[in-house]
Amino acid sequence: MNKRKALINEYKERKRRGCVYLVTNINNGKYLIGHSANVQSEQNKFQFACMTGTAFHPRLRKDWKEVGTQDFTLKVLEELEQKPDQGQEAFMDDLKALEQLWRATLDPAQEY
Repeated sequence: MNKRKALINEYKERKRRGCVYLVTNINNGKYLIGHSANVQSEQNKFQFACMTGTAFHPRLRKDWKEVGTQDFTLKVLEELEQKPDQGQEAFMDDLKALEQLWRATLDPAQEY
């Protein structure tokens, strides 16, 4: 039982890394920007979508089917570590603000 509690504590105390990511269609230059509280999770989702041929995001579905997975890339634009005293909601607000800053640097006409 102590080992289980230790594992639970270790899980709760792990460092959480969020990110702002960009999925780009290299064929036509269109992009999808987003944020996530878990960098590794987004990378795994993208990799899984590429392996299975299913769209990473519903907005990408049409182009994903037409051109295939090889024409899409995932780039982590910026990572952010959750502070120990920061709640989940505040962390997500920070990620959302960071996404808005990145969005301002991109061409809105090319967004999915």
